[in-house]
Amino acid sequence: MGRNIKTLLILTIAVFQFSILNFQFSKKAFAAVSCQPIYGGGETCASSSDISIDKKVLNPQTNKLADNLGTNDPKYKPDFIANFQIKITNTGDSALSRVDIKDIFPQYVAFSAGPGGFDSNTKTLSFSISNLNPNETKTFNILGRIAAKDQLPQGIICVVNQAIATGDRDQVSRDNAQFCIENVSETAPSGFPVFPAKNIKQTPATGPESLALLLVPAGILGWFLRKFKI
Repeated sequence: MGRNIKTLLILTIAVFQFSILNFQFSKKAFAAVSCQPIYGGGETCASSSDISIDKKVLNPQTNKLADNLGTNDPKYKPDFIANFQIKITNTGDSALSRVDIKDIFPQYVAFSAGPGGFDSNTKTLSFSISNLNPNETKTFNILGRIAAKDQLPQGIICVVNQAIATGDRDQVSRDNAQFCIENVSETAPSGFPVFPAKNIKQTPATGPESLALLLVPAGILGWFLRKFKI
């Protein structure tokens, strides 16, 4: 009887310890996810595990980085260069031998400069980090060019740039940066299109004023000839 109780107690302790380990593993295996609504419907979500990725976009007016820029914030214009920043941090307790980053460009934005290689078919910039130590952060700057005026719809368009980091143990972290593009046609107050001013070449005047300038010297010369009877 005593042996059975002892065996049952050992099994109970083992199950309890397994439950604790499983809970801790689950906390690490499943990333924390936070979401917020975006302009035009839907939501943008950021997740993290042993890796933290932070995606920001530069405010074109203040030149300060922001998580998101909405319709009430300064907007990018056609042909503008958009500046982005990605920060990768190892939030775990052990070093990461490799972290793969994918930066997915939104519609109406073309890749301009940044690390790694860009796939124009998927509009994805890919690059990797080696040996990221605990609490270490690495920062990357990326440039994109807004589409030309004739390639954009009229009005305000808000797009989302998504970045994904994947660790060597399949840890995944995601973050997004929303910003808006304003494409407004140039029209006069009456509603007619505004055309650029043409360059006008100015030629010397040939009116009555010029004729007077020619007659004055001739009159003086005639008076001189009559006076001295030359």
